[in-house]
Amino acid sequence: MAIFERQTTRKVVLDDTEPIKCTIENWQNVNGHTEFIIKVQRGPFSDETWRINKRYNEFYKLHNVLQVSGIPLDMPPKKLIGNMDPQFIGERQQGLQKYLNSIFMNPILVSSLPARSFVDPANYCQPFGELALQHVSLALRAEVGWEVVGPLADIGWRLRKHYYQLKYKSMPKQEYLGSWIDYGPDKYLDDKDMHAVFKSLSQLQHPYIHSIELCLCTDIGGLIVRTNSKNGTLRDLLCGAKPRQSFLKKYGNPKGHKALTIDQISLYGRQILEALKFLHDKGFPYGHLHSGNIVIENDRVKLLDIENGVLGVPSFYRPYFMQHRKINNLQTIDTYCFGHVLYEMMFGAPLHESVIDCIPSCPIKSILERILSSEACKNGLPTVVDLLMDPFFSFTQLNLLPNDKAHFKIPSSIKERLKVAIAKMEERLKDEQKMVRSQKRLVKVQEMMSSEEEKKKQRHKLKQERQLVKEQQKQNKTNNEKLSISNGDRSDSVNSSTATSVGTSTPPSITGSNVPSPPPPPPLPGCVPPQPPPPLPLQNGFEMPVKELNKDRSALLGAICNFNKSSLRKTKVS
Repeated sequence: MAIFERQTTRKVVLDDTEPIKCTIENWQNVNGHTEFIIKVQRGPFSDETWRINKRYNEFYKLHNVLQVSGIPLDMPPKKLIGNMDPQFIGERQQGLQKYLNSIFMNPILVSSLPARSFVDPANYCQPFGELALQHVSLALRAEVGWEVVGPLADIGWRLRKHYYQLKYKSMPKQEYLGSWIDYGPDKYLDDKDMHAVFKSLSQLQHPYIHSIELCLCTDIGGLIVRTNSKNGTLRDLLCGAKPRQSFLKKYGNPKGHKALTIDQISLYGRQILEALKFLHDKGFPYGHLHSGNIVIENDRVKLLDIENGVLGVPSFYRPYFMQHRKINNLQTIDTYCFGHVLYEMMFGAPLHESVIDCIPSCPIKSILERILSSEACKNGLPTVVDLLMDPFFSFTQLNLLPNDKAHFKIPSSIKERLKVAIAKMEERLKDEQKMVRSQKRLVKVQEMMSSEEEKKKQRHKLKQERQLVKEQQKQNKTNNEKLSISNGDRSDSVNSSTATSVGTSTPPSITGSNVPSPPPPPPLPGCVPPQPPPPLPLQNGFEMPVKELNKDRSALLGAICNFNKSSLRKTKVS
């Protein structure tokens, strides 16, 4: 490495716009109370996960804090008796899961510090307000005449941006609004270059960009001071809210939405496009256009927070354009954000989706379709110059005054550094978009695999059922055959007196009655006892019929019974 080569040291900081996903995996009893085990995932990347244990009382405290927003949240009710029953705990777990989903899917609630600190206490339980006040005091230490009057708590949506009411001794009647913001993950300029950029920002002049009275930067963040606008921002105007109320109370569930007229939309839209074109021509990154960064004074737009791009803080609409690969540079991001601002001015309420295909009928429907439709985000958005050529904006007359001059001088060396910083911002954006697409493909593959596994299980189950039916039918058939054999026609019953088993030596009764026949007489001396009858002859491999067998036996028994010993011849024994 060369001796004089620049090396930018960057501190790893969190992107507060990354979505949070919470899943209650299980519950456990600890010291007589129930704790729910929650798996938390930051962003679409599965490696950034951790687990926390929360009791029901902690959920209840969070619910009380978020009630100020006015957003209806379905919190499971308390129960004094039977709250340790496993079935009740399971039902409560399902209710708390729905409650967490409703919080972290709402763009207003998910940006609040109470919600973030509930699931990520390691990163969001710091005293952000006290630390910011210390940084502001240190930054103003070398500035003569500036003094902090007091903090304006929670009037903005950013967790790491804090507002203060300031006064300047030379102009005591003028109200100044100061904002301190920490550097974000896209801060790629070193401290020396950052000081040079802030010096140029303090001299910026444009009829549609709010001027900066004082801007200072340290190694932690930056302090920017502007004159205070009593009417607040465009978002305050659309929501009918008081500018100094808390962010949750102003924008959570406003009582009414006030849309602008077509003439106002045409005029303000043309002015916004002129300011964006000026910044693009100067090569200065913005990417932070939304209704909260627009002030309207005397029918004239004033863009705020021009410094956010070099400070490296994430854009308000970053979770939206992260899903579209064609929105991968700062010029396209400005066009996309302009589409959201147009939609909000037209309908009075913000669009809480990344795209919209069913746009209600309105005079700017074609313009909104060119920016916010899924087809436009897939094929590419128009440039700022293209939108300025649209008749809806080009026919609008701008009433410029002689003092309305545009001036923004950036040293050539700083311009080169800004180009490098912009390239790094866009490179980080593209890398994260690739990871998001990869994660979507992985989820789709898992869903397909799970569906295939489910189909295999269903096929295997159906196969088993069919096999079981076949076996049952086979068994029924066998039983029916046995039953027919046992109940078939046979010549003699088993209990009949004339039926005997094969090989039985017991003769049947002569009289045919159930009384057994008398036993045969004992053999005479010198007589050979009769031999048992020979085995039944076979005919063609089968036993002889029962009737023939009984006939032979009857003849044999008759000969034995009619035997007369007197007919025997006498023999001489020598």
